[in-house]
Amino acid sequence: MEIHYADKNFEDPRDVTHPYTDTEFMFPDMKVEYELHSMHVRKTKDSWYFPSHEHPLYELNYVTKGTQLFSVRNQTFQMNEGDLVFIRPGELHHSSNAANHGGGFTYFCMHFKLDDKILLPFLKESTESYYPADSLLNRSVHPYLNRLMDYSLRTSFSFMDKMMIHSTMFELIGTMMTSLEKEQKSDVSQHVVSTAHCIAQEIDTALKKPSNPKSGESHVVRIEEIAEQLNISLSYCQKVFKKVYHMSPRQYVTFRKLNEAKSLLIQDVYTIEQIAFVMGYHDSSHFSRQFKRWTGMSPGTYRTHQSQTREGAFIPDLDM
Repeated sequence: MEIHYADKNFEDPRDVTHPYTDTEFMFPDMKVEYELHSMHVRKTKDSWYFPSHEHPLYELNYVTKGTQLFSVRNQTFQMNEGDLVFIRPGELHHSSNAANHGGGFTYFCMHFKLDDKILLPFLKESTESYYPADSLLNRSVHPYLNRLMDYSLRTSFSFMDKMMIHSTMFELIGTMMTSLEKEQKSDVSQHVVSTAHCIAQEIDTALKKPSNPKSGESHVVRIEEIAEQLNISLSYCQKVFKKVYHMSPRQYVTFRKLNEAKSLLIQDVYTIEQIAFVMGYHDSSHFSRQFKRWTGMSPGTYRTHQSQTREGAFIPDLDM
């Protein structure tokens, strides 16, 4: 936070308060990228089927009545009342009604986007998607899911309602992280985690820098420069980052670029040319070629596919 003083400049803000302070406890600054999309409760017919698809968002799917067949990452789960699945960005998944159960089912679903630097370390050793009703994570988040379901059933929302939804979402995500951490026995020190987080922060900052208009390409993130800025060696930089995030810094750069491109494409408000510009490409054809290398399909094909498989929402999208 930059502070401008009326009568004197201070290089360090602590110089202002230090002469008059006995003890001080300062909480570190926080900035979280967070969005909530398509939160809804749906009662299905017995013919229910939703085709295989993926998206750049995290998703929670919770069965409140009946039985749902849910497939993710080539695994199919028979979900009964109270069971939960957690889908990560880019994971193919589809659902249907269980053939041997008459009638449809009712489920609660939400999609959210959260700063990857925060959530990814807690997912580094977790490959689970299915959490039955009696699992630790499910039991921990159950009160927050019920609270959010109550909001989903409303037909109108006040400003205070939206703030309470945001508050509940952060409580839910924090509880999920705590449960995942308890299930994992990690030997990674807090210093290593903090260093990896600083590297990720520097990468995100570099990605937001303006690109070179003459090259027609997005800004190049140089990992060796980030290591130098943090006063660590390149090999140590790569080692600690992979230990925490289970991917190399270069893979993280691609991961962030791809997720941002996908997030913009699933919105209908931007043209592909505008998205290319936002992503730092001054030539939309170059962006299209890069996106196809990442996904195997053009931006236009990806947008069409997402539009065809998109679920309706009973609550407006919320971002923060």
